[in-house]
Amino acid sequence: MLSTGPGAPVSVRTEDGWILRGEQRAGHDARAVVVLGHAMMVDRRTLDRPRGRGLASALVDAGLEVVVMDARGHGESGPGAHEGGRWDYDDVVRFDVPAMVEAGRAAAAGRPVALLGHSLIGHAAMIAAGLRPDRAPDAIVAFAPNLWAGSLEPSPAMRLTKGALLEAWAALSRARGLFDPAPFGMGRTAEAQPYVAQFAQMWRRDRLESPDGEDYEAALGRATLPVLAVASDNDRLLARPASVARFAALATRADVELRVLRGPDAPTHAGFVTDERSRGLWRETARWIERRLIG
Repeated sequence: MLSTGPGAPVSVRTEDGWILRGEQRAGHDARAVVVLGHAMMVDRRTLDRPRGRGLASALVDAGLEVVVMDARGHGESGPGAHEGGRWDYDDVVRFDVPAMVEAGRAAAAGRPVALLGHSLIGHAAMIAAGLRPDRAPDAIVAFAPNLWAGSLEPSPAMRLTKGALLEAWAALSRARGLFDPAPFGMGRTAEAQPYVAQFAQMWRRDRLESPDGEDYEAALGRATLPVLAVASDNDRLLARPASVARFAALATRADVELRVLRGPDAPTHAGFVTDERSRGLWRETARWIERRLIG
């Protein structure tokens, strides 16, 4: 069941029964709806930080309507990992992203719908668009989209670094049944152990795929919608521009526009959505959405 309205809470049930929650904020005479999804280890609050002056508010001020969602286990879409919630990346791709799009469609009432994902929801949405084209948005904006696989990282030194970090991440999550990022200053939302394990497995196999063998790379190649992928020179580990370019290149049938932000004010990974110096990017993104969806 969906609950929508200006400034109203939103809830949507995924096909596997998880309840995702968020909020809807209407722009004046908005002709399109943008669904916003967050990165891993955080929740939707990062998408309008500080409240009223962040990304979501900038899009509303630009004349768009927004639906801001928490993925499963994050924010209000519990239970979280500390409460026994269990999920993997495949659940986000197969179930959460399509449900987020459904929430956007309900709010849109026939208007076009874009999905803007930061990191996690960005790359998950690109894969989901190929797996479930019947439940895809009309366009995707992906800030810092990149899944880690050796073949997507051109630097040998960085491959060694990423491999070591993933193995440490996996070991810590096995020990506790979850990964709590708070002690490491990486976020405040724990990730379930199966989620972490899938990332480590994709790295070891150098293949983007689900635990049951669904080929994510083939799915990327089936997506046919417009995509704006944005990377930053100051994102030096999590979504390096060279890796983002290789990931985006897998979407061979999509209309992909890749932008790389450069210079001292280019955002860090978190800064895409938390740094007010990204306000120019947010305005440009609103114009791109309007141009691609409205004309």
